[in-house]
Amino acid sequence: MMIGGLVWKRPFHQSSRTLIFEKFLKPVIEASQKREHVVERLIKPLGLPQPPTPRSKYSKGNTFKDLFDEEKTQRRTKELTLEMSKSGMFDMYTFKKTNGKLFISPRSYWREEKSLYFPHIVGKSVLKGHRQKVNIEDQMRGKLNIVRLFGNGIGEGLSSQFFDKDHDLKTWQNNNTTQLIEISWIENSIKSLIATLSIPKLRSNISEERQKNYYFADREQLPFTVRDQLQINNILTGYTLIVDQNLKIRWMACGGVSAGGEEKDTMWKCVEALQREMNDSKATIHNLKK
Repeated sequence: MMIGGLVWKRPFHQSSRTLIFEKFLKPVIEASQKREHVVERLIKPLGLPQPPTPRSKYSKGNTFKDLFDEEKTQRRTKELTLEMSKSGMFDMYTFKKTNGKLFISPRSYWREEKSLYFPHIVGKSVLKGHRQKVNIEDQMRGKLNIVRLFGNGIGEGLSSQFFDKDHDLKTWQNNNTTQLIEISWIENSIKSLIATLSIPKLRSNISEERQKNYYFADREQLPFTVRDQLQINNILTGYTLIVDQNLKIRWMACGGVSAGGEEKDTMWKCVEALQREMNDSKATIHNLKK
């Protein structure tokens, strides 16, 4: 294009923004609407199709090159539409409406061959002297794990309802087969600073055994789509999972215990049954090696 005898070229970054808007933002904004949350009982197993490893990387979106791939563009548009439809206000509204009970736990544990995997998560233990971040799944492998996920005191309090004086969080210790894993999500740098400053008080309130497997972890290491697949996106509530020795999610609950305590009874029955399953599996392997 000639302007005053000079050749003018449109800046690349301007055309890039236009392309991104046309490909992603415009259809997302047009399609995105608040959706009413429906509380349903979990039937199908939740989790990821591949086991977690230190090399596991979860995609956080498309590259610029992907903008020219129609299939990837359509898939990403759907993802962004879903993400925009579940904003922070939507999470707050849903939490208040459901009291943090976003779904009802399954009536029993999922069979091993049908179950899906717990994700790769890096976290830092609050135990004094443990300054290095670790791959949390490495601490879980080979044991039956009761995992608590929460992002604030409300969520932590809700998930603690699955424990009582018979399974008290203050006295329930690691043993040879089963352990408690607690993961506190950190959303941003400000909350990271607050969490760091709160560690001394936290240590004074929980046993040393709990401190070892009590982790602070960056929530954003799991992209929205992964969290949504696991149904752990609402940070206002808490989640309780049973993860087996092979890192498969065998049972899961959300929020506090339902009226009548059925979910809590079910969880501990599942723990006992999966302990027996794990011991039987180890015995079978031992016999095969003879």
